[in-house]
Amino acid sequence: MADDALYRAFASRQRRRLLAMLRDVGRDGTSVDELATLLCGYDATDASTMGTADDRDRLLAALTHVHLPHLDDVGLVEYDRTAGTVAPRPLDPGVEDLLDRSVAAESARRRPSRRT
Repeated sequence: MADDALYRAFASRQRRRLLAMLRDVGRDGTSVDELATLLCGYDATDASTMGTADDRDRLLAALTHVHLPHLDDVGLVEYDRTAGTVAPRPLDPGVEDLLDRSVAAESARRRPSRRT
């Protein structure tokens, strides 16, 4: 995979979250509907709000028309539009490391700092 394609894939927080969630789901993957529900909940928790059905529908549209096709095109996931499923593809160790660092950095930014 070309560096530019990888960096474009990782440029979106939603795509980084997708990759991390898919890695946690396992090699068998999940349905796109389930993934939309998980991501909507994650986004709502992150924003300290409650996700709505409209939020989930918007996210589902973005997944099916933007994020999943992009990740499939660059070889990071296997997206079956007909079946409505997505599964992670094996990641190069360097890509795994980049994903781990991205997830850790985002988690650190979300945690409130403790000042004594």
